[in-house]
Amino acid sequence: MNPWEATHPVSLEKAKDKIERAFPHLKPIRIQACGTGFDHTVYEVNSAYVFRFPRRQLGYEAMQYENRMLGSLVKLNFDGGFQYPKPVFYKEAEGDDYPYVGFTTIKGNVLTEETDTDLLHQHAGELGVFLKQLHALPADQIDADTDHLHRLSSKRRKKHFYDIAQESSAAIPEPLFEKLLHYIEQLEEWENPTGNVPLHGDLHPKNMIVQGGRLTGIIDWGDAHIGHPAVDLSIGYACMTPAVRSVFFENYGEIDERTKELARFKAVFIMTVLVRYAKNTQDEDVLRWGLAGLKKSLR
Repeated sequence: MNPWEATHPVSLEKAKDKIERAFPHLKPIRIQACGTGFDHTVYEVNSAYVFRFPRRQLGYEAMQYENRMLGSLVKLNFDGGFQYPKPVFYKEAEGDDYPYVGFTTIKGNVLTEETDTDLLHQHAGELGVFLKQLHALPADQIDADTDHLHRLSSKRRKKHFYDIAQESSAAIPEPLFEKLLHYIEQLEEWENPTGNVPLHGDLHPKNMIVQGGRLTGIIDWGDAHIGHPAVDLSIGYACMTPAVRSVFFENYGEIDERTKELARFKAVFIMTVLVRYAKNTQDEDVLRWGLAGLKKSLR
């Protein structure tokens, strides 16, 4: 079975029917597809809300994490300079279907649809400030779990990392692939580091919204958790060249070399995952950003 295949697909017609029955005050709804992610099918409703329907079990779990984290951010009046979805609607499961949620919409398009893979360079400082403020929120007031997936453990992920790289090899130019293999082979094995800051948890180009050529919002908080800041700081390696990366870190604040090493590891890993996803789904947009991210993160 394709790992990205939906076990619970929700067509536009089915989504429209479910939303109108659950929230009749929205009728007559105007609905259009926004796209399909790893774990969710997404529709925009009445140009004001985005409804997310889990496509598989991991999507259902991610939806719960996301709803809890975003609810916490709203309660704390968090404003880091970029928009994030605000929870508005929640519908419990019906029959074999999963529950689903509705958030305020963030206008624009997904970053991977942009041709300029250096677009985030203009936002290096702003992203550093955004993450500095997010990570400074009081963890005891955030409804989120600790990192049970060991996202930064090279010891747990090294073999899987190598397997993903091999599966992606046909989509990666040979010189870049050799560089990736060398990085994995030379990778030391360490346990997952401890951390106690609130995190987005999955900050990469498919989870960012652009309008008018500028970054406007951060979406898909389904991997939100309490953990090590390097998980989020990986965006500085995945989408920025070394010179721009220094601006990002200057605005975030002082971090040690170990944190930078962990952030690079996360970036190389997630960019390889994106390339595999793009190869399996024949998504040329994601492939473009995944390959650009590998080049940047290995520099």
